[in-house]
Amino acid sequence: ARLVVEAVCRAAEGLQRSPVEVALAWARDRPGVASALIGPRTAAQLKAALSVEEVTLPAEIAEALDDVSAEAM
Repeated sequence: ARLVVEAVCRAAEGLQRSPVEVALAWARDRPGVASALIGPRTAAQLKAALSVEEVTLPAEIAEALDDVSAEAM
């Protein structure tokens, strides 16, 4: 799981997005995922989580995250 978190954080830096945005965009686009739970503590965190609809991950980033998550299993 730690490798997945590190990969999401690196992808977020490269895309100039927050890790939450990257993680939610990735989860949203995965086959078989019907929903994702979020737990914002502030309005700003909620706004960042809801802005994921504007995020499109490049295919190579999504594939890299898929690969890292498969290795973590």
